Amino acid sequence: MVTKLEIQKHLKYLKNGASKKFIELFNNFDEEDLCDRKNFTGHITASGTIIHIPSREVLLLHHKTLDKWHIPGGHVDLDDDSLFEAALREVEEETGLTAEQLIPINLIKNKPYCVEINSHPIPRNEKKNEDQHYHHDFRFVFAYTGNKRIHIDLNESLDYKWLSIDDPYLQEIMTTPETLDSILLEGLESYEQSVKQVRHNDYLVTPLASYLFRLGQLHYDRGNWESAEQMFRRSVSAYEDTYDDEYETPPSILAACWNLATVYEKTNRHSQKLQALEKGLNFAKEFARLDENFLPEISEFTEQIDASRHSTGQL
Repeated sequence: MVTKLEIQKHLKYLKNGASKKFIELFNNFDEEDLCDRKNFTGHITASGTIIHIPSREVLLLHHKTLDKWHIPGGHVDLDDDSLFEAALREVEEETGLTAEQLIPINLIKNKPYCVEINSHPIPRNEKKNEDQHYHHDFRFVFAYTGNKRIHIDLNESLDYKWLSIDDPYLQEIMTTPETLDSILLEGLESYEQSVKQVRHNDYLVTPLASYLFRLGQLHYDRGNWESAEQMFRRSVSAYEDTYDDEYETPPSILAACWNLATVYEKTNRHSQKLQALEKGLNFAKEFARLDENFLPEISEFTEQIDASRHSTGQL
């Protein structure tokens, strides 16, 4: 059962605070009534904002009763051990995604905390004889790297879609969509550090490095060279830091080095461009020792290095 002490801890770590309506609800009702769906003053719900790392998109479900697009979530049950467990249960029931497929974000002292308490009105439901009331939704964030095709509960939802983090609709249904990138990056950094302490990573593309690379591409397309450089540099470092030795570094680091060199070219920093290309060449040579399919990458990096040196008079 969710306790007031647990709720107070979420409030303590909440950066943007909670609404006056929720504070009034918290002060005027006991623990059981706070989560009682028949409390039409309002009650607590829990949900999960699922962000697909490769595409930088958020999962939305077309709610059957409300006829609106919302993030997965629902009511808190009395036998839920915590708000996080309630959110995870609802996510699993509505999307088919399991705890093993999701990376919880916003960990504080190794425990997941919500990133916002979203207070929003729920209209009267004549069929269920439910008055208009408020949902005070404790929203958790999960990173996801798997297939975007999921199996939703058709009793709850009509359809699903993945929406870009930058889509204006998220501004309507979330309190802090503009901070999702920073929340996610901070969370992925903490996650990968904790994973390293437990076991050697066994995935070829780390969620952190992949997301940094995606953000770098986004800033590059917008001509934000400084931000693009920062993201690509962090992506290269994240790829390097993931593994114990160079032979297990994921091939995606080649694209990160290449894009970083392109940013330096755009900003007329030829020495830095050369360094990025040389780093990429060194990794390409290591990969080619194990797989000859990487031989073309050696040629491409070498050609660009020679061209860069020629343009700066180093040949």
